Amino acid sequence: MIYSEQKSPGLALPLVAILLAIAGILAVLVATGGRHGGTAGRVWVPQAQQQGAGQ
Repeated sequence: MIYSEQKSPGLALPLVAILLAIAGILAVLVATGGRHGGTAGRVWVPQAQQQGAGQ
């Protein structure tokens, strides 16, 4: 079969991939941004030991 119209070379696939990536990033931001009282984003830092505290 011969088509008289030339189709544009695969523009839809990259466009769909970009839209899915944007949707995934927004979903992660919404999921992690709603936690205000949780431990998300906290870093544990060990406290320095006090030398000679009992003297």
